[in-house]
Amino acid sequence: MTQFSAIIDHQLIITFGVCKHNSMLEVANLIVVVGGDATAHDVRQIHVCKQCNTRGENTFKIIYKGR
Repeated sequence: MTQFSAIIDHQLIITFGVCKHNSMLEVANLIVVVGGDATAHDVRQIHVCKQCNTRGENTFKIIYKGR
């Protein structure tokens, strides 16, 4: 898996399978919280839906947002 330090100009989008809500997270902000060595898989395992508190059963995609 790619470490966040290598994709600082990207966003991580997590889609929860149960509720279908999306979370859009800036990789640069995630680095501050979880560190540059963390991966998208690390974050998706612990991330909780802010709308309904669902955890797990999610998918993710990483998109380039540019500067």
